[in-house]
Amino acid sequence: MSELLFTPRQIGSVTIPNRTVFLAHETGFAEDGLPTERDAAYYEARARGGVGLIVGPSSMLVHPSASNPMYASGYDPDVVPRLKMIAEACHDHGTKVFAQLQHTGGEDTGEHAMRETWAPSAVPSEFGYEMPKRMEQEDIEEVKLGFAKTAEHVKRGNLDGLELKAGHDGILRQFLSPKYNNRSDKYGGSIDNRVRLVNEVVDAIRDRVGEMFPVGIRLTLDEMEEGGYDYDYAVEVIRRLHPSIDFIDSDIATISKLYITDAPMHAPLGYTAEYYGAARELVDIPVIAAGRINDLTKANDILEEGRADFIGMCRQLICDADTVRKVRRGDDQEVTHCIACNQNCLGGIHTNGHVGCIQTPRSGRETKIPHLEETSEAPTPREVLVVGGGPAGLSFAVTAADLGHRVTIREREDELGGQSNIATQVDSRREFGDAVRNLLNQLDNRDVTVETGTEVVPDDVTVEAWDDVIVATGAREQDPGLGSADVHRSWDVLQGEDVGESVIVFDNNKHAAGVSVAEYLADDGHDVSFVTTSYHPGDQLEGTNVPPFLETLYEHDVDLTTHTTIIGFEENQAQLLNVYSEELTMEEADSLVVAERREARTGLAEALQERGFADDSVHRIGDCVAPRLIDKAIYDGEMLARELSA
Repeated sequence: MSELLFTPRQIGSVTIPNRTVFLAHETGFAEDGLPTERDAAYYEARARGGVGLIVGPSSMLVHPSASNPMYASGYDPDVVPRLKMIAEACHDHGTKVFAQLQHTGGEDTGEHAMRETWAPSAVPSEFGYEMPKRMEQEDIEEVKLGFAKTAEHVKRGNLDGLELKAGHDGILRQFLSPKYNNRSDKYGGSIDNRVRLVNEVVDAIRDRVGEMFPVGIRLTLDEMEEGGYDYDYAVEVIRRLHPSIDFIDSDIATISKLYITDAPMHAPLGYTAEYYGAARELVDIPVIAAGRINDLTKANDILEEGRADFIGMCRQLICDADTVRKVRRGDDQEVTHCIACNQNCLGGIHTNGHVGCIQTPRSGRETKIPHLEETSEAPTPREVLVVGGGPAGLSFAVTAADLGHRVTIREREDELGGQSNIATQVDSRREFGDAVRNLLNQLDNRDVTVETGTEVVPDDVTVEAWDDVIVATGAREQDPGLGSADVHRSWDVLQGEDVGESVIVFDNNKHAAGVSVAEYLADDGHDVSFVTTSYHPGDQLEGTNVPPFLETLYEHDVDLTTHTTIIGFEENQAQLLNVYSEELTMEEADSLVVAERREARTGLAEALQERGFADDSVHRIGDCVAPRLIDKAIYDGEMLARELSA
């Protein structure tokens, strides 16, 4: 790789030590509107990992009319010592830190503060329910003052610069937008007027922090909403931006289209390149690229080709805080690449209350789980047999080997990977397999014995040979219990079992399995109908994953039936029962494919204990404990390895 990625570059008066940027995002760590030690540890981990610039903590709200418990209240003077804490933690590693200043406007809720939301016009966002208040002139003045005060707090907090958020959410973009701004005063109508507030905010900030303090803007380059602005309009906005703006951080779409802004694996890597590349040609200030960049070799290509000056990464550095450091020292195979599942980064905010990553247990738990480099090897290395080479078994093996144990994996299939090998039969889910490929790359760099095509039975395992046996045998898909030769389990179909031309897919799984097998069959030319008891297909998927699946199903003319279960299938007739009206209808199909719940494979662990293994030497991890999502399997594996090494 060329060294351009690792060369310094100026942003205004500040020298950034390399071209990598950890982009701003919610963390869920703020308490009472202030950043916490968890924020400091989280950002310090990325600074230690080699990133050049961090934009954080989260977004900093500039006024009480923007109320969100996930963000820091930047307008509160008490934020200053907390910012100093974060700055010191990151500066110790040479990393620069900017803040992102934000007012959420009409694209949030007033529930937290129990007050109205503010927006340029009384135009609701498709993201939420509430109708915002049209801002009066005194409201606008308050918000400008809030930006200025918050900027002053940022500078007093020893941060190195700031960016204004006019990105996928926020009041500044709403003022720019012809959809959300229908004012007829000096802030509406023409593009010049719509840009006015942004530039007045910059003036107010410059009065507080001076001309030398870096001030940039995160700007949506295409709203991608009906009635919103497109890239050509964004060009005119850029041409009118305040001349003291020091950089542009590229963004795309709006929070109503978050599946485009933070696209899941349906979108290709680097899918926004045409936008930031075009913006780069317009300006002579640095442009930060963003949009599914998880490979630093390709990132370097972006710089070499002149399409951007910095590489913005969010999910990749949530996934692997050490990405930059690993690549710089030549350990590319050790990088854990983000797979854009969005399950624990975006989804984690709502399910766990904080950001995280399915592949990296430490991510978001930096104050609780030490870095492996700071963890001592086991005082007494153990001989460990791992039965099962899926995500749980692989996670255990990699971590246990790092901690000095002698590990053997036995897997009954001919290849490692477990259930992910089934999931990745669907084109749009192939990247999900990178979660296993990342572990396999790391496994290759460790002294672990791997035996595939080896079925383990209790008689094969002797107490004398092993200090510990790790049972990671996973789960199986349950039998639908509908008793017909034309009823198939989704896993069997994804592994090649033949079905008829017309197929009903019944989703009793509610996560990815049902929509995946429906997409798989539709892509293969089958006439597919989809039935679910839920309100929409993929009810339990993280939200940004649902629209791309729905788009694909609609493109293939898949009929969708919700609120409905299937109670029988005989002679090519499915009996459909509406779970609310209890109306019973019939639908013809050649085959019924059921995406079912899963059941744990518990037999081996129980049999080993019956053969005389001590309870504390046989350990179950992953789905053979209880079928869950992949993050729990990886977490189980790593945490058990740490526990056995303590």
